[in-house]
Amino acid sequence: MTDKLLSREQAKRLMQRATRAAVCVALLLIALKLGAWLMTGSVSLLSSLADSAMDALASLVNLFAVRHAMQPADSEHRFGHGKAEPLAGMGQAAFICASGIYLIVEAVGRLIHPQDIKQGTVGLGVMVFSIAITAALVTYQRSVARRTNSLAIRADSVHYATDILVNGGVIVSLLLVMFLDWGMADPIVALIIAGFIIYSALRIARESLNHLMDRELPDADRER
Repeated sequence: MTDKLLSREQAKRLMQRATRAAVCVALLLIALKLGAWLMTGSVSLLSSLADSAMDALASLVNLFAVRHAMQPADSEHRFGHGKAEPLAGMGQAAFICASGIYLIVEAVGRLIHPQDIKQGTVGLGVMVFSIAITAALVTYQRSVARRTNSLAIRADSVHYATDILVNGGVIVSLLLVMFLDWGMADPIVALIIAGFIIYSALRIARESLNHLMDRELPDADRER
């Protein structure tokens, strides 16, 4: 439940701060991963780059949704603007699902036409840094979501948390290519990441749709 000590304005400031932090982190990681991908040619790193690009778009949608959802009720919206958040969640799900489908196409293409990975140590360094800064962001987002009960911030933290697994998978694939010369690891890991991305998108879409449709909680949850 939203922290009762927080006023609407305080909650709004916290949520906007969290979404701005997410956008900044995503843009930084896009720049770093783009450079690393151009240097390495790794399709699994490309999958992580695409994921960060979708994160940036989703967080920008969240920034708008949070600002809109916290507006008080008016003559045209007697029950407030709270539905903006689950709408943002649906938008995020669409962005994330699109990136997953794109990555499947790229990974299959790389399986059919393999390419060598160059300067793998650069990719490793970028991925390790990505994990560290993303973990810090997720910790902050979860704290804000817990205090404000924001669906948009919670959804944002979910797919940033999956980024940690995504980046870990890229590290594994780069290590396998560099030390075991197993080139197929790169597109295989990219396919796994793509599947995980699509699964995450479906989860976010289902939760957002439940909120939009005002679905009742199960009896066990309501009795808690």
